[in-house]
Amino acid sequence: MANRLNTSLLAAGERRVLQALVFRLPAWTTPDHLTAVGLAGAAATAAGFALTHWSAWFLWVAVAGLFLNWFGDSLDGTLARHRGIERPRYGFLLDHSSDLIAQSLIVVGLGISPYFTLPSALFVLSLYLLMSSYTYLRVATAGVHRLSYGGMGATEFRLLVAGWSVFAWWLGPAVTEAHIWRFAILDVSVGTLSAIAFALFVWMVRQDLSRMEREDDRETATVHRLPAARRPTAEPAPAEPAEPLENELPSASAG
Repeated sequence: MANRLNTSLLAAGERRVLQALVFRLPAWTTPDHLTAVGLAGAAATAAGFALTHWSAWFLWVAVAGLFLNWFGDSLDGTLARHRGIERPRYGFLLDHSSDLIAQSLIVVGLGISPYFTLPSALFVLSLYLLMSSYTYLRVATAGVHRLSYGGMGATEFRLLVAGWSVFAWWLGPAVTEAHIWRFAILDVSVGTLSAIAFALFVWMVRQDLSRMEREDDRETATVHRLPAARRPTAEPAPAEPAEPLENELPSASAG
């Protein structure tokens, strides 16, 4: 499988926490159980955000759901590696399909809450799906599974969502109602950041293509410089045995 690369801000500390937790999980727990917990947490987050239209206290349901999503999503692979029960193809497909579903639920749930706007949420979701697609392309073409970009991974994203929600709750309706011309300031800000991130994505793809092109050119040049294989010389055909000479002397006849 691909080499995992995680350079997020919290990667080192999170790794220590996960290693401590995995020893405390009951024996009957399986990685699939934890994946289901992560999905349930994402669904709880989306429901909590939607219910904040009736009571702001449902925000804490959303935050608790984010914690459950982190717990299940981060520990399923850790548990499989700890117990030596990895199923590389099955696990890769299940884990990342669950991630796509979970992040879609979380971001859309935030977008329909009073603490964000749906256009901004769709900006964020489209960027997440774009970077996810790029990650999977890198797994296929370079054998590298990159889990973070610019110091931001899934854990930092969850914390950002939770922190923003609490901040918006404290700030009040102005966070989504303030406008510049006909557009919400929040949408303009998130749209601008998304455009910058999109430009960086294009630059990253161009850098990768240039690097791969150089590597392919070097491999081609190396192949062309290899000495041609010496053609085997044809072995001489074995000489045919000479036919015996007929006896030139007549044989003696009985007298």
